[in-house]
Amino acid sequence: MRAALILATAILLAACAPEAPAPAETPSAEIADANAPAPNYALLSIAPQTGTWSFQADGATHAAGFGAPESEYQLVLICNHGSGAVTLTSAHELAPDQATTLNLITLDANRALPAQSFNEGLPSVTAELAGDQARDIATLLTAPQANIGIDVAGEVHVYPWSAEIAQALEGCR
Repeated sequence: MRAALILATAILLAACAPEAPAPAETPSAEIADANAPAPNYALLSIAPQTGTWSFQADGATHAAGFGAPESEYQLVLICNHGSGAVTLTSAHELAPDQATTLNLITLDANRALPAQSFNEGLPSVTAELAGDQARDIATLLTAPQANIGIDVAGEVHVYPWSAEIAQALEGCR
């Protein structure tokens, strides 16, 4: 009888005891990810290439070019307003001429673009884009950001972003 009385008392005390505080909620993955640095932060934090952006328009073709004063462009971004086509040309040497990939890097995105290397004259790698892919790249690059990067065959060049990029590509969004 005594065991039954102790058991009943323990059950009664347990029922009257205050509830233990709920464990602190851990932040959801969305909140934790919002506080994490963007995926390409370290890569785009390296010192950008030396030079400035310039804008040129010739009818329906608008272009932004980056380079040091009195030298050839290192990167050219072109929008054909008539067709909506976007062309990216980067000064990279990749011999012999070949199909390759030009990787466009922004703070939050990487885009692997089909490209072709050319070695006559000034060596370059060019990606010519149309349709949805051209609109995607134009939209991605017109958004103000600190830097953008171009990676060809593991050689990464970082460029400061400029309003000339948005001005050139706006018509292809």
